[in-house]
Amino acid sequence: MSDCMRDRSEEYLHQLSIQERCYHPSGTFIRFEKEDVEQSIPNRFEQQVSLYPDRLAIKTDTERITYQELNLAANRVAHVILDQSGSGNEPVALLFDQGAQSIAAVLGVLKAGKTYVPLDVSLSSARTAFILEHSQARLIVTNNSSVALATCMMHRGQETINVDELTTNAPTDDLELSISPGANSWIIYTSGSTGRPKGVIQTHRTALHMVMNYTNNFHICTNDRLSLLFSYSVHAGAYGTFTALLNGAAIFQLDINGEKLLHLADWLSGNKITVYNSVPTVFRQFTSELGGEEELPDLRLLYLAGEPVYKRDVELYRKHFSHKCIFVNRLGSTETDVISMYFMDKSTKIVGNNVPTGYSVQDKTIMLLGDQDEEVGIDQEGEIALMSRYISPGYWRRPDLTKLAFLPGPNGG
Repeated sequence: MSDCMRDRSEEYLHQLSIQERCYHPSGTFIRFEKEDVEQSIPNRFEQQVSLYPDRLAIKTDTERITYQELNLAANRVAHVILDQSGSGNEPVALLFDQGAQSIAAVLGVLKAGKTYVPLDVSLSSARTAFILEHSQARLIVTNNSSVALATCMMHRGQETINVDELTTNAPTDDLELSISPGANSWIIYTSGSTGRPKGVIQTHRTALHMVMNYTNNFHICTNDRLSLLFSYSVHAGAYGTFTALLNGAAIFQLDINGEKLLHLADWLSGNKITVYNSVPTVFRQFTSELGGEEELPDLRLLYLAGEPVYKRDVELYRKHFSHKCIFVNRLGSTETDVISMYFMDKSTKIVGNNVPTGYSVQDKTIMLLGDQDEEVGIDQEGEIALMSRYISPGYWRRPDLTKLAFLPGPNGG
């Protein structure tokens, strides 16, 4: 074995040893099995409701919602959607700010067998109008605080559902629809930084596979409390939400705009957060307000994504967090979700300025392709490609871009 191969083998074993320590000290981890992927998101969620009806599901500054309460709210939305639009997997737009209502609406759309298209009230009117038109959503679900904006953005033939106007007489029973794992679950639009925003489709199967990888790599359990600092309208908000709610864990939402970012350490400590996730920029701003090693005894895992992670971020982790806290760099995209993870503890050595993106997760093979789409060897330049059946099926209403970005596999699949 060459020195290079030996070094990589030792590093991989070190990765595994760190990951094996990534457990909640008082929780019981239940592995997310491969067969659990072959169902719908509502099926998996309703299993958690039956197991943990009175367990905390969502906490915000003003709300504290149990699994049973969340399920009842989602069922009300689902029944009204079906009454208003009938059966079918067509897109339904959601327009909310952060809060439990947005998550109840997401689940309600999925329970009705529809595809949700999330819109944040902070988006520009031009972006919101484009998504509403391009998605072809005929129904907009919103609330009192956003209904005026929804009405202003409506196109001809579109209708709204105001969740604040749903009466207590609305049905709250589970719908028990037969939803295929291959059915579309959501369409989340990219930022459009490289051109016109693209609507990335995910199915129930790909979403559950995403949850499987987060659950099993991070050993998520019912005792975990996950921070949710992202809007529900972005991909990170989706995987943060479902990783918690499909495992009986709790989501703690915080809108970090304004001065709240300055008090993030107190918020994490006061809410006994165990799993922290943000972009590196927020992490740097947050830790810049810390004096030394803070009293965050419950935080067992922090992971960053969405931007490059540098050696200075690892140094901030070493300075401010406890020895039992594990640090993870994650690589992925809206189209593929997570494709690799790199686990670090206080003894991990970082060579150079860039932090490695780690090793591929289950069922995803990373390749480097040359100019003719041939696989190139180690230490050669190439374009990163991913081979997996658990990625987006393509871009909504953009078959041209789908054909360019999503190539058939070696066996035509």
